[in-house]
Amino acid sequence: MNNLPNTERKCRNVDSFLAFLLFVCLLFTAPYVRAQETRSITLNVQNETVENVFNQLGVQTGLKFFYDQEIVNAAPRISIHVSNASLQEVLEQITSQAKLYFNRDNNTISVGNQKSGELIEKVRTKTINGKVVDPNGEPIIGASVLVKGTANGVITDLDGNYSLADVPGNAMLAFSYIGYQTVEIKAGGKGLDRIVLMEDNELLDEVVVVGYGTQKKVNMTGAVSSVKSDALENRPMNNATNALAGLAAGLSVTNTGGSTPGWESPTIRIRGQGTLNNSDPLVVIDGMTGGSISDINPQDIESISILKDAASSSIYGSRAANGVILITTKKGTEGSSRITYSGNVSFEKVAKRLNLVTDYADFMEIQNAGLIANGQAARFSQGKIDEWRNDAGKNPTIYPNTDWQDHIYRKVSVVQTHNITANGGSKTARYNLSFGYVNNPGMIYHTNYKRYQMRANVDVNIKPWLTVGTNAYGYVDYNNPSASTAASGGDVIWGYGAFNTVPGMTLYDPETGLYGGIQNPEEENISNANPYRRMWFYKEDFPTITRRTVAKMYGRITPIKGLTIDASYTYNAWDRRMEHHLTDRDLFRFTKDGPVLLRAGVVRTYIRRYNYRNDFRSSDVTARYEFKVDKLDASVMAGASQEYNKYDNDYYLKYDLVDESLTALDAASTLGRITGNYNEWAMRSYFGRINLVWDDKYMLEANLRADGSSRFAPNKRWGYFPSVSAGWRISQEKFMEPYQNWLNSLKLRASYGSLGNNAASNNYMYQALYATTNYVLGNTITGGFSQTTLSNPQLTWESTYVTNVGIDYGFLNNRLTGSFEWFNRDTKGILISLPVPLEHGTSSVPNQNAGEVNNRGFDFDINWSDKISKVTYSVGFNMGFVSNKVTKFQGDVSSISGVHKIQEGKPINQYYVLKVDRIVRDQADLDYVEELVKRNPKYFATYQRPELGDFLFADTNNDGNLDADDRVEIGHGNSPRLTYGANLSLKWNNFDFSMLLQGVGDYDVYYNNQAFRFTTVMGNSLIKDITDNAWTKENPYKSKYPILRNSANSKNNMASDAFIHNAAYLRCKNIQLGYTVPESISQKFFVKNLKIYTSIDNLFTITSFPGLDPEVAATVGYPAVRQYSIGLNVSF
Repeated sequence: MNNLPNTERKCRNVDSFLAFLLFVCLLFTAPYVRAQETRSITLNVQNETVENVFNQLGVQTGLKFFYDQEIVNAAPRISIHVSNASLQEVLEQITSQAKLYFNRDNNTISVGNQKSGELIEKVRTKTINGKVVDPNGEPIIGASVLVKGTANGVITDLDGNYSLADVPGNAMLAFSYIGYQTVEIKAGGKGLDRIVLMEDNELLDEVVVVGYGTQKKVNMTGAVSSVKSDALENRPMNNATNALAGLAAGLSVTNTGGSTPGWESPTIRIRGQGTLNNSDPLVVIDGMTGGSISDINPQDIESISILKDAASSSIYGSRAANGVILITTKKGTEGSSRITYSGNVSFEKVAKRLNLVTDYADFMEIQNAGLIANGQAARFSQGKIDEWRNDAGKNPTIYPNTDWQDHIYRKVSVVQTHNITANGGSKTARYNLSFGYVNNPGMIYHTNYKRYQMRANVDVNIKPWLTVGTNAYGYVDYNNPSASTAASGGDVIWGYGAFNTVPGMTLYDPETGLYGGIQNPEEENISNANPYRRMWFYKEDFPTITRRTVAKMYGRITPIKGLTIDASYTYNAWDRRMEHHLTDRDLFRFTKDGPVLLRAGVVRTYIRRYNYRNDFRSSDVTARYEFKVDKLDASVMAGASQEYNKYDNDYYLKYDLVDESLTALDAASTLGRITGNYNEWAMRSYFGRINLVWDDKYMLEANLRADGSSRFAPNKRWGYFPSVSAGWRISQEKFMEPYQNWLNSLKLRASYGSLGNNAASNNYMYQALYATTNYVLGNTITGGFSQTTLSNPQLTWESTYVTNVGIDYGFLNNRLTGSFEWFNRDTKGILISLPVPLEHGTSSVPNQNAGEVNNRGFDFDINWSDKISKVTYSVGFNMGFVSNKVTKFQGDVSSISGVHKIQEGKPINQYYVLKVDRIVRDQADLDYVEELVKRNPKYFATYQRPELGDFLFADTNNDGNLDADDRVEIGHGNSPRLTYGANLSLKWNNFDFSMLLQGVGDYDVYYNNQAFRFTTVMGNSLIKDITDNAWTKENPYKSKYPILRNSANSKNNMASDAFIHNAAYLRCKNIQLGYTVPESISQKFFVKNLKIYTSIDNLFTITSFPGLDPEVAATVGYPAVRQYSIGLNVSF
């Protein structure tokens, strides 16, 4: 089973393999022989541009064509169909059709519209000298001067001067520098001695996707962060959600649900947790709600916009209280079809393992010590301890010292990802089609996962005023039926799984192919949990199958100039089928005389089937009118939408299959349980927006949305969510002109608005709910109904009021750009359950609009882009900080759930635990305990009196008594307040390098579980980091932790600040090196673009957190992985 190929060697040789690939590619840069220029030519082009024909000829012959762009652009399209023809024959056909003439000088062919003897200028080479300056006459240092279409180029010196040799007389020169517009001048033209580069207005023209449309970034007045596709490209990821971490200020992504393939459940927060209910943001994909980021192939994403304030989000009204994430996928583009393949192979390893006590002799001694500390008898004899210690690993099957991590984790998991895209079209129709495939065997055995996914984006211009199209995508997932047991809290590790094993178990014997139980009879009936049983808990012939199909059809008409009307209809269907057929394994004890059966793997056969389905339908129509009056640019948008959602599920369980090979429900003879239910909701909305821009300086935007939800009573159904925002481009004012040589853009903006949330605990809470029940009438049981939930007809929307103030800036020709935001968010009418009198009966209490929460904070980002010699680089940093506070809840009454506390004036889910005063280390500490008892004989009435090595908890309220009132509030809730990210990218020649760092600041988490506790439990694993640092008589003063008692006495395992740890961390999320083969080389093999790259995800994490992963925090489930990848992108 574990005799797998040694793929670890592959992982270690990734860098060597990449170096080999780069070497192979570089071999192609060797000059071609002269014979290549005269080889036969094959062309098959129809109605093609002359320029494209020249490019194809250059690929086949190695010759360079120089021409005046205006002459070539004016030439008619041509058609050539030749096979094994000479260059002369092809040029003659071009002359015949396009009236162009040619003159050859060595490897260069000049093109003109007159005959050879009368060409405008014969190709000659010369040296050109000059200077490059900015609009103020200041020299530009490091500007690039390049002969277009060649590698011949230089950069300007400290005085802005350049000298470029071997320039053909009719060549085109390109002058460029970051932050400036590129200038192209013919080598024989005027003005080469002094080139003036103007500032690049690309930032002014940058368009950002917003709700129901797009806006120029410079005219935006709301808080919007955008992530472009290049931030996601070439990253070996199957879930785009995980890739967002660290890319945008104010956006927090934590993988608290674990990373089991196909079961990932990352938590996304935009500016923290703003409600006591669901705080997930709304996700909109190509204008469609009802989907998830994990539905999308990351390679299909064109851009992501994060709407963070009311001004940008209120157009989505009732579901935008927690922010909005807008995802736009790639569209078809006009031009010849391009086929692109992108794929990678990743080698995954467990990033960090638990440090378990694996020496069984030591394990037995520690367990004995825990029992003796409680005054209990030791369980293990010295004879058995000596047996294991004396064997010293000579007979590992009979005297094992097992680390269960060696058995459930693969040494290396090899993950494959492949994507193929076809993109192209004409002025009439454009398309982007993609197919993706993922194969992940899983880091834990039997968590294998496959996904097949497709997407089709098509636009068709039927008339100049009419466009129709479709966005359709879908996927099919296949999960191992046992995979869910490896997820967060899953049974493979928790429950009756791996933590319920001891080092004295031979989990699997490769010689006999048998599975083992406990080897030590003294531990009989305590530790027969074998994780292999859990990993094969269900037969693999019945994978969990998940499908999603989404189709959006839309149309757009432009009846008059400035007026655009859009309409769409979306259908989104999701279903999941889970079928479980229980299986088991015999467990043996291995002896010198052979294996002995400990437990027969006989189970009662059954079929357990779950069917889930969700259908979502929506339609919307919008009308937008744009017009300009004098200095006023204005647009008005109005629209309406309607949504309907139905979720249903059913469950079947039948026992005792007639034959295990029969898998139909009717093959089982005993009925177990059959249940099923469904729920549905609907919403209708009307919305509008006005945008005004005066003189490109002053911006004003107003939004209004009205939502009607079926979740509320008719008279409480409608909610209204307005917002208003304004902006001032200060840098455009006349009084700023003296500073424009270094200050390029400066904009101040502010917004205020309201948003909503209808997150009731069910869809019918305003109504009284009933369920079937049995009544005894006389001596007869009669079926009927009983009320299960009281009604609340006054239930209505949560309302969120957001104030946002921001500033955007750009300095030094926009090489330094960034923004800063301050926000305040008040959420009122939060849907919560309040205490009620006992007289209300046994029915559940409905939610009430009674809670209030305040979120306040800031986020900012700063970016620098520049060029030094041939190196182009950019550095960016972003950070978000938010603190929340419950401003209204239950008055002075708090809500305590486990270690969490909600109370007015405090953060959401603050920790509420005892505080450790000290470890009782010696007689002086015992005397202090005795003194406490003398002062108050009932001092330890609530919590046990400590002995040597135990925790002494603090009397924090100083009332002379230790009780539950001495618990203290710690931390700022269970979400990080400070998140940040940093990125670096470098480009040199054809190489590119990038690095993404991500982390969180000071963040307290409560970490107390089987992997971190101050007790010993018979039959359970022990953590060496704790056992080595626990108090003992031999180590009373240097110990970090208390004495480890057997779990029969858990006084040191009480909820206390000893289990609260700082989970702040800095992580290298991704590091990547790539090489793009020059186009002049790749085109010789009919490849338009070829890039190879290698990357590492989760290279390192800097943290003081003692658990496996500070991002997962207190959870132990599917492990965090380090991923080494090598990939290829190729376009034809």
